[in-house]
Amino acid sequence: MRTGKGKTGRPIGFDRDVALEAAMLLFWKRGFEGTSMADLTQAMNLSPSSIYAAFGDKQSLFSHVVKRYIETRAQYAAEALAEPTFSKVVRALFDNTVTFLTGTGHPPTCMTLAGAVGCSTEGAEARDLMTEIRNQNDAAMKERFLAARRAGEMPKNINVDDFTRFISATLAGLSIQAANGATKTELKRTSQTALKMLGF
Repeated sequence: MRTGKGKTGRPIGFDRDVALEAAMLLFWKRGFEGTSMADLTQAMNLSPSSIYAAFGDKQSLFSHVVKRYIETRAQYAAEALAEPTFSKVVRALFDNTVTFLTGTGHPPTCMTLAGAVGCSTEGAEARDLMTEIRNQNDAAMKERFLAARRAGEMPKNINVDDFTRFISATLAGLSIQAANGATKTELKRTSQTALKMLGF
């Protein structure tokens, strides 16, 4: 569109956070490749040229969205890792994940799994970004578990790498079950089963 000075610009009243939130929810629901620029222009209430001027191309917009997701929605995992003891950390990872997955106002799954797991060559950059974030999340968990080991809270007979992968895989499984329609009660029971198997 054009501003009063006759130059191409953003729409009057353009709110960057509102636009990014709309784009985030759309990518979260449909994935990177399932979301078209036409879908984004409608959801964000912006023209393609305005989106490009503010956020760059689709991949760049996706990167902005992922950053917003991590900073505003995905803090539940970091909050769990900040718990003071090993036992509380593990329990909080499950409890916080279930609470997040069954919350309102967003798709019932983790965006790092749903956003770009299976992509063609054209979506490889988005897929690689999601993989990098998941690996970073696993690294953060591993570091917290190593701290628990150093503090004498984690049994020495547990392999930290294997334990990290198990927790990561189980939490990802909860996300898949939530996307499949599992209720909060069902996800809690699954979490409790996992915790019992882990000795908590």
